[in-house]
Amino acid sequence: MRTMAKQDPSFWYQWILSSLQEGKAVEIVAKGWSMWPTIKPGTSLTISKVDISALRPGDLIAFTRAEHFVVHRIEEIQFNGSYAIYTRGDANLRRDEPITSENFCGKVQVVKAQQSALEGNFPAPHLPKRVMSAFVQFIFINCNRVKKIPLLLKRDPH
Repeated sequence: MRTMAKQDPSFWYQWILSSLQEGKAVEIVAKGWSMWPTIKPGTSLTISKVDISALRPGDLIAFTRAEHFVVHRIEEIQFNGSYAIYTRGDANLRRDEPITSENFCGKVQVVKAQQSALEGNFPAPHLPKRVMSAFVQFIFINCNRVKKIPLLLKRDPH
């Protein structure tokens, strides 16, 4: 029985880049937290090459940085003879360096979250945004009321 040698990460990096250049869609798995909560580690992302002029703010794009792929959201696109795309991870406070046609890889077409083994066939309960917002406001208001109790007790002469 022959065992296959494990490929060097730079092999896969080059393979993905060449596949995108050939016009193939590539599926990768997210590893970082910079796009949380939109993309969590383990999320499957399908990326395909698109013309850089077709991109719009809000799109998720893949680009390279030091032989790694990064997926972030476009904030701003500038064109002054060539494109400069400014991105930021949803969980990041700072913008990334400008993305150019040199390190732009493609647009994320599909985001598919990996189902947890704990979830099985039963998805986790999801509270509608209004209910969650009302709950947070209720907690916030009551916490502020609790903070005022010592002041109210000082005023009471009994």
